[in-house]
Amino acid sequence: MQASAAALPAPGWSNISVMSAGHFVSDFFSGILPVLLPLFAVQYHISYSECALLLTIFSVACNALQPGIGLWADKYRITYLLPYSIALSALLICAAGWSEQYWLLIAVLLLSGLCSAFFHPLSAGVVPSIYPQRHRGLAAAVYIAGGNLGAALAPFITALFLTIFNLKELIYLSVPGFLICALMLKRHLHQREFTAPAVDEVSLGHLVRSRPFVLLNLSVYLRSIPHCAFMAFLPLLYASLGGSSMDGAFASMIYMIGMTAGGLAAGSLADRFSLKSIILGSYFIFALAGGLFILTPNTSLIAMALLFIAGAAGYAAVPAGMIWSQRLMPRHASFAAALMLGFTFAVGYIFTPFTGFLGDLYGLPRALLYTLLPALLLSLLTLLPVHEPPADKYVLR
Repeated sequence: MQASAAALPAPGWSNISVMSAGHFVSDFFSGILPVLLPLFAVQYHISYSECALLLTIFSVACNALQPGIGLWADKYRITYLLPYSIALSALLICAAGWSEQYWLLIAVLLLSGLCSAFFHPLSAGVVPSIYPQRHRGLAAAVYIAGGNLGAALAPFITALFLTIFNLKELIYLSVPGFLICALMLKRHLHQREFTAPAVDEVSLGHLVRSRPFVLLNLSVYLRSIPHCAFMAFLPLLYASLGGSSMDGAFASMIYMIGMTAGGLAAGSLADRFSLKSIILGSYFIFALAGGLFILTPNTSLIAMALLFIAGAAGYAAVPAGMIWSQRLMPRHASFAAALMLGFTFAVGYIFTPFTGFLGDLYGLPRALLYTLLPALLLSLLTLLPVHEPPADKYVLR
């Protein structure tokens, strides 16, 4: 059903800020499960492999389903579900501690992950309509940065909360999900205007024939392999070198805060420079900073600075890639964004066992280096022949 003009959200920084806050809350609750796993292991008497199964089920539901939801959103106009996806995903994962049996816990986490999966494609379909006219790149980066910051702070805030309250009282932590849901409804951020009377279905054949779209996404996916490897193995890297658990946790937080800064920087630069130059530059900086860090993985200021820069460069391709992708497919903004914001992580994490296998053979420092350099070289070579579309091809609504 077409929204009336009066009900559509207005372009501007206030609505971008609310959408960024919604992204913060959504990714915050998507990021608390690793902190809960040790408690679940005790409560349900489950093994490491059963804990890993919980994380896998939740991650697949969160990330791998997003392109399909994006297609559904572009065809059937289900943006009205956006605020409720945040509230329900928060409520379900915070209520997981009330599950009496392991199979029920799996079901609750699966539903929470599924609700979370709706946020990225639905919100990305709304966000282009509220970009400030002259700062589209920066606005996209602010929206994305909210999610990165939420994911970065989730483990620390959740761990602190659980030092005061027990697992069943985690339900109180879901309150922000309901508050942001109410705020988004009040500001009509669940409404989206479509540019055509009917949105055509995107077929697999159409995507395969769109060479720029395929190569752009393939390039960003290749970049996600070392990016996800860093996120997955930083704590284990420090542990393997004799560091404490706090060393690994701090390094992970620095890397993820770098991701937030990198997304903001890339979005700001996108208003002044070509998207292609930003993405290619980010690959080069990621390879340089990440490689230098791997050569000296310690807790020194220099090592942390390199890790921060690596995180920033590793993520910078995402906001630029999302803008580029939506220019190529302006009538399918939700689907295009879902491939960049969610599915890219699903692809990256699929390859983390390969880095782990290399780590078993050669040690984690060399494994990360062997993952980083070839993947980024392939990313660069894949994107080089692709031509960037003009900015005026982008459709705001």
